[in-house]
Amino acid sequence: MTELIFKKDIDEEKLNTLLNFLNSWGVEVEVQPKPRKNLVRKGSSKKTFSLSVGLWDDYAIDGKTLRNKSWNKEL
Repeated sequence: MTELIFKKDIDEEKLNTLLNFLNSWGVEVEVQPKPRKNLVRKGSSKKTFSLSVGLWDDYAIDGKTLRNKSWNKEL
């Protein structure tokens, strides 16, 4: 088995073109998306929101704080 690793995301059209090219040569291809790390605070079993993982990665903020700020009330 040979593994190709793309260092940056490529758009779907380019990926499909590459897959079609490889299939035309009889190369069997399988696409596997990069696994996402489960971000969990140290000492906690709760996972952070999956939709905001990359967005707030560099900030010391969590979902509860965001909701409090957006709705101006304590939860």
